Amino acid sequence: MAIERPDFANWTEEDFETRADEICEYFHSFDWLGRLPGPRHETYLELAVQAERTIEAPTEVSRNQIAEAVCWARDEGTSWERIGELLGTSADEAERRYGVAVQAERGSHSSGVPT
Repeated sequence: MAIERPDFANWTEEDFETRADEICEYFHSFDWLGRLPGPRHETYLELAVQAERTIEAPTEVSRNQIAEAVCWARDEGTSWERIGELLGTSADEAERRYGVAVQAERGSHSSGVPT
């Protein structure tokens, strides 16, 4: 079931600060991949990172969103260097933070959600 789009135009600054989880849930439920051209998962990762930067502090939803986007981007063939660039960090740091999630997505039984 799709989540109804919040009426962002009528929100106050306080709404954006206190309703971060609602924003992330809407973002997560939207069919981005069906609407993106080109290497969709790389664009999706970029959007997830930008969305997280709009909230005061990362949430579980936003962290999971980014981890999922990193996994999809890696499956699509995006390099750790490019993922690090999109995350605003180095390739080594991106792989350190999300490598376990990528391996878990590919069939490992370890937990892959970064902290």
